[in-house]
Amino acid sequence: MTYLLFLISAFLFPIDVAWYSKLKKPNWTPPSKLFGIVWGFLYFLIALSITIVESKVGILNTSSYFLLTWIINYLANQAFSFFQFKVKRLDLATIDCLVVALTGILLCFLTIPYSLLAALLLVPYVVWVIFATYLSYRIYRLNI
Repeated sequence: MTYLLFLISAFLFPIDVAWYSKLKKPNWTPPSKLFGIVWGFLYFLIALSITIVESKVGILNTSSYFLLTWIINYLANQAFSFFQFKVKRLDLATIDCLVVALTGILLCFLTIPYSLLAALLLVPYVVWVIFATYLSYRIYRLNI
């Protein structure tokens, strides 16, 4: 189910490969194919983390802060494709990516009371999103 939820933006706001390939990017930008592989793996870890919390306490039995942070993180994660590829606003995509990173960090801490393992499974997601935020910022700066 988590995979399906995270794939919604891929269907609603598909990557504009032609437009993205023409953007100036830092020379350390990973190959485009790597993004799909990394995100597929990260979605697996996210789904596993949510499943662990669900099995231990039930998602609806978590704190309102936990639920609200997950919802904001999910919506911001999905909104990135809208900002980046639909409206082609690199500035908004960068701000959105920062929201994903900040809420991701917060999620790691908010998940600890429910399961340390579930929290640790979110660490690669946070590391990647911090990297993606910096990359997004650099691409924005190179293309203004």
